[in-house]
Amino acid sequence: MGFSSALQGRAAHDALLNRQEAELKLLETMKRCLVQKAKCDREYAVSLAAVTQQGLKIDRSDDLQGSHIMRAWRSFMEELEHTAKQIRTNAEQLETVCHEKLASLYQEKRRVRKQYQEEHTKIATQFSH
Repeated sequence: MGFSSALQGRAAHDALLNRQEAELKLLETMKRCLVQKAKCDREYAVSLAAVTQQGLKIDRSDDLQGSHIMRAWRSFMEELEHTAKQIRTNAEQLETVCHEKLASLYQEKRRVRKQYQEEHTKIATQFSH
């Protein structure tokens, strides 16, 4: 692994390590936020589904047979239910797909940092001899 002369000093080495550490912390923060967002989205979807169930409970549906208002209300409730299902599905995908990709990226960053540190130590040892 070779670096330009601008990256060969101790300060440059420390700056690279600090950047790598900051990126790892950022990935951890991203993971926590995505988990929290998925949780909030699931809760919101459950609440929307409950609203839909409540909205579809109509005591005197015989009296409303053929009502335009009733058809509009049912259409609105069906769309709300569909939205709740989409939000729940998106939350599940966010939790599985994004979480896996973030975990993979985190492991890769850790591996690269370790490799860099080993390579730097090796070069520093060779240089001191």
